[in-house]
Amino acid sequence: MEKKKLIDVTHISSRGSSYRITLPKRVISRLNLKDDDIIAFYEDDGVKIDKIQ
Repeated sequence: MEKKKLIDVTHISSRGSSYRITLPKRVISRLNLKDDDIIAFYEDDGVKIDKIQ
């Protein structure tokens, strides 16, 4: 089994008919994100997250 490095963890909460995921600062930093950026979720041998350029 491949060993993966854990960066951080977070909680998911529901708000009406949608869900909210709060991204930890370590993840924001690793993805080089700032306010008003948009992220996308991709399926590629699992789920990948990336900033939309």
